[in-house]
Amino acid sequence: MVHFSRSNFLLLILALACIAPGCKKKPRDVQGLILTSIRGSVDVTDNMNIKRTLASAALYTRDAILMPGYSVKTRSDTQVDMDFSESVRLRVGEDTSMRLETARCLKHKGYARLQLRLDSGKIYSVGKKISSSSRITIITPTSVVGVRGTEFMVREEKGKSVTLVREGSVEVSDEALNVIKIVEADQKAEIDSNGEIQVVPQTDEDRKEVQNLGADIATITESGREQMQNLVDQFEEQKVLIQQTLEEQEKINTANMEQQKEQDKDLIKNQIESDRQSLKEQIERDRANMEEMRQKLQAESTQLQQAGKEDQSKIQSEGKEGINQIKQNSPVGTQDATKAELEKLKNPQ
Repeated sequence: MVHFSRSNFLLLILALACIAPGCKKKPRDVQGLILTSIRGSVDVTDNMNIKRTLASAALYTRDAILMPGYSVKTRSDTQVDMDFSESVRLRVGEDTSMRLETARCLKHKGYARLQLRLDSGKIYSVGKKISSSSRITIITPTSVVGVRGTEFMVREEKGKSVTLVREGSVEVSDEALNVIKIVEADQKAEIDSNGEIQVVPQTDEDRKEVQNLGADIATITESGREQMQNLVDQFEEQKVLIQQTLEEQEKINTANMEQQKEQDKDLIKNQIESDRQSLKEQIERDRANMEEMRQKLQAESTQLQQAGKEDQSKIQSEGKEGINQIKQNSPVGTQDATKAELEKLKNPQ
């Protein structure tokens, strides 16, 4: 019995599907960079440590595909343009040494990962905004620059890294990722060998440098893309990298799903705790309101009792006075007064 691996099974399904009538060959995602312009000559060292010197005649050949692990070194009269997917273009300036560490692209899934290591010189990047799962990173001996679509330049010279942003914004951090700062358009970030980051406005000289390096970056033509497509179809290393990229994306999707589950759990847990806390606070408020009302009623009751005692005392006092007055005006008193008057009449003096 013949056993098929998962990857072989997928390739078999694709092959059978393309046998069907009317089947169109789907374009492959190039896992790497495509050279689109060479001014002068450039030294390229592959991941087997084989060095080649390339000129414009190498364009649209297999040598024009730079794979992860390849290094590029330009000369004082050399500039090289490259494509990474259809949305990101790069220019490597004069006297530049760089290494392509990661280049993963799945256009139909909106997934792209590009990581370059700039040892010295200049790199200019221009591109559209890419998805949240995608990332472009340029690492220098002193800095890490991360973007998801913008226009900027990175220069590494004598242990000092400078990032100049023309459009959009980028994240710039020291090599140890201890400090991260956002650099906006028309600003630049300078990082020294000590990892100190300083973000300041660009000077006129800075703007001129960025504009000159980024002028008229070449992109691949449609015919050139088709020609490179035919090469990719015969490029076994590309097939392996595509499969690895699919598996990497699957892992990322799984990790994102797990992370989302944990976030949902935390959200529910936090919501329950928030509701519990809100209920507790409401009970405390109700108790406080009830105690305030009780104290208020008690104060009113005491006030009423005091007022009642004062009214009772007043009534009692007024009653005594009335009785005394009645006694003074009683008939006994009147009779005595009458007798006295009669006696005076009887015995006049």
